[in-house]
Amino acid sequence: MAFDEAGFLGTLKFLEPDVIKDKKGRKKSDPDYDPSTLFVPEKFLNEQTPGMRQWWELKSNNNDSVLFFKVGKFYELYHWDADIGVQELGFAYMRGDFAHSGFPEAAFDKMASTLIEKGFKVARVEQTETPDMMTARCKKMGKTTKFDKVLLEGHEPFYMMSIVENVNEDESSTSSYGVCFIDTSIGDFYIGQFRDDKSSSRILTLLSHYSPVFVIYEKSAISERTQQIFKSVLCNVVKENIPGNQFWDGSKALKYLAENFYTHSREDGKEIWPETLKVMQDEGDHLGLTPKNIFKLALKSLGGILSFSVKCKIAEKVLNMAQFQLYIPPDENVSEDENITRILETTKDKIDNLNLKKKNMVLDSVTLQNLKIVEGENSLLNTIDLCCTNFGRRLLHHWVCSPSTDIKVIRQRQEAIKELILEPEILLEVRTFLNTLPDFERGLAQINVYGNPLIAKGHPDSRAILFEEKKFNNNKIQNFIAMVKGFESLMTLSTTFASFKSTLIKKITKESFPDLSKVLKFFQTAFDPSEAEKNGSIVPKKGVDQEYDDIEEEMENLNKELSDYLKEQEKFFGCRVTYYGSDKKRYQLEVPDKNAVKAGKQYVLESTKKGVKRFVTPETKEFLRRMMQAEENRANVVKDLSRRIYEKFSTNYNLWKQAMDCVSILDILCALADYAKNLNVFCLPEFVEDAEKPFIELEEGYHPCYRDDDFIPNGLTMGGDLAPLSILTGPNMGGKSTLMREIGLIIILAHIGSYVPAESCKLSVVDRIFTRLGAQDDLLAGHSTFMVELSETSVILKHATENTVVNFLADLQCRCLFSTHYHNLVDYFHGDKRVTFGHMACMVENDETDNPTEETVTFLYKYASGSCPKSYGFNAAKLAGMSNDIINKAYKLSKHMESIGLKRKIKSKLIEGGTPEEIKDLLKLLKACAV
Repeated sequence: MAFDEAGFLGTLKFLEPDVIKDKKGRKKSDPDYDPSTLFVPEKFLNEQTPGMRQWWELKSNNNDSVLFFKVGKFYELYHWDADIGVQELGFAYMRGDFAHSGFPEAAFDKMASTLIEKGFKVARVEQTETPDMMTARCKKMGKTTKFDKVLLEGHEPFYMMSIVENVNEDESSTSSYGVCFIDTSIGDFYIGQFRDDKSSSRILTLLSHYSPVFVIYEKSAISERTQQIFKSVLCNVVKENIPGNQFWDGSKALKYLAENFYTHSREDGKEIWPETLKVMQDEGDHLGLTPKNIFKLALKSLGGILSFSVKCKIAEKVLNMAQFQLYIPPDENVSEDENITRILETTKDKIDNLNLKKKNMVLDSVTLQNLKIVEGENSLLNTIDLCCTNFGRRLLHHWVCSPSTDIKVIRQRQEAIKELILEPEILLEVRTFLNTLPDFERGLAQINVYGNPLIAKGHPDSRAILFEEKKFNNNKIQNFIAMVKGFESLMTLSTTFASFKSTLIKKITKESFPDLSKVLKFFQTAFDPSEAEKNGSIVPKKGVDQEYDDIEEEMENLNKELSDYLKEQEKFFGCRVTYYGSDKKRYQLEVPDKNAVKAGKQYVLESTKKGVKRFVTPETKEFLRRMMQAEENRANVVKDLSRRIYEKFSTNYNLWKQAMDCVSILDILCALADYAKNLNVFCLPEFVEDAEKPFIELEEGYHPCYRDDDFIPNGLTMGGDLAPLSILTGPNMGGKSTLMREIGLIIILAHIGSYVPAESCKLSVVDRIFTRLGAQDDLLAGHSTFMVELSETSVILKHATENTVVNFLADLQCRCLFSTHYHNLVDYFHGDKRVTFGHMACMVENDETDNPTEETVTFLYKYASGSCPKSYGFNAAKLAGMSNDIINKAYKLSKHMESIGLKRKIKSKLIEGGTPEEIKDLLKLLKACAV
């Protein structure tokens, strides 16, 4: 409040920090204090002008939002909102007794987007057409609720997520969650319910796969553990805690949907509830308003989304295009739940089985982070994301987070990518073409909003006065035309790929690609695009809209009557007679003076000009009345015609989406082909189905995300005829972690169907990748380094199978790469047939000296069989710049600790009856420890 503290606001006691209250009179110290509202005394309101009173009333209900308050052609910001405009948007204060800043209507997009990206909420207050020019809060926008005038750019989804928690009443100390999340720019709802473990691995994985930018939860209904997750994982995410009486439960959510969007049955007797929601309803309630017990939390989380959307006046926009999908944690076994099976069978993707979770590899939040799969400039996703379309990029994110374990799907993708690589000219042509396409996914959602009759009839947006309306309408028309032309251009794909043999290419360009020609023909011929862009409205051609055709015919007949009447008047006056005037003064009969003397009483003189007189008659007055009525009717039809055209386009949503889904897969296949072409070394992984023992064989593999020419390739074999567990040793900084990440990322690449950077790669299917790489405190979540390691290891122990790549558990016979500096472990497993040994090779000079600072280690970064004798940690200390005194002292301490361990081993061997040779070797090592 920089501008006002010594001025106007400084005189208002109800805004003093110790006095300020919410709308219900609760102070900040009250646990139920609602910061989104503000108490404003009635006496103060009565002293304000009508406009400022309205601002204060709106602010009292939306204290957490910046009000863009429409006055004429400008949006005004008052008081502390004005301060935000100055500080964040670079505005200048206007003259007056209180802080005041603003901007023209045309700049709304830029200003709203800027504040929203900075974490502010924006409430748009529009001037309406009611007689007293009252205002309505048209739209309240957080980071995810942007429509119409603020359109999201880029490909990243912006999820609004609602989370409901119930702490389980047993000894497990675990929680069950209901979750619902939506990218409001697209309209896909995901809804689900699951029980989590003590490590909260499922909720953490959800937040990693679908990173939200806005989170809704019920106030005082979230556990301390979940709050800690919010503070750590979602520290930069805007969060809204909604009081319990405003957070709808499942019954209220279903009731709202039934009354406003769905009825239980149609006239033909078929239910129209989305299958995902229908399965969640209790069969005993024929009205469908009672949730099943197993989905109460899920539907309550949906209630949170709905209550917030209604408050923000976006419910009609997101629900009119809603596609509901069931969210299932990646590690959940769905085969035993008939409710989930029923949903999957009715909603699964017809092209690529995207929703069948059991056929996808599980990558939890820890693995996503440790392997740098999706986050960061050098992540796997960022490396292979060469997609040309935004909707292709979104699908690729899904592929990477949930790689397929269906060998048939993988091989079809491999076959398609291989053929694309063999046809470089077609690959280049198609990628050039894909670059020209609009964002179909968000475009379909936008057009759905443009054509939504609920918004046109009852939403405050329909009453808003927009001085830049023609400009906004032009933008809508341009977007629509671009979409039509984009879909039209897709019709050539079947010809482009006519010679391809790939099963998947043929499926997505011909067999599963819908015939758009008939539907497109209507929109191609319905109106003149250039005229529509010029006039800011769509005028249909004849035969497109019957109501418009009827009005045009009426006006045509009326013009004929006017022409016939004019001929009668020329015959009556015996001279040439013309119509004169415009608007409400039209159709005056202009007659030369010398002939005007014939005019009788029914001719009323309206005006004169030198040489002519102008008359109106009862007939011309009636013509004018009828014409103005027809013009008004036509204007009303034209005004709604654009919306009806958009609505008609959206009735074919499933057709457009099917085409888009095909193109998004094609885009990914082309991107992966281009990725492979840019690799110096690459191969197509060979999957062995139903292998007797899980295995992976890699020869000369490179890290998928590093392109350095001096990168050293490595190969290894785990499983099959060899032991599946490999203990990896080697010097500090020798490349062990890099190798482990390389193996994990190559496996993921292989399972999305991609080529991999290696001379050869052969493997059986991997159903889950676990990692325990590195160590760090999770201070915000209240966990030490050791606790983090225990939690992550606990998850591994619980979920690992023989088809799992993991850094632990030899007994399970899963493929494991276990890196360690604990060389006693190497000794312990020596001779164990369940285990193989490998190390990162190095060359060492002055290895025998007792002064570790004289030791020189050259890293070879090459995997070799066998174990490394030690970790050469003192070399790492020297490279880090530690002083020689500290290194020498540490060396002596390490030798002392080593001698203690050796003495224990000697004692153990003596008790257990070790051979003389074993004891002799240990004594030699003990002697070497003396420094």
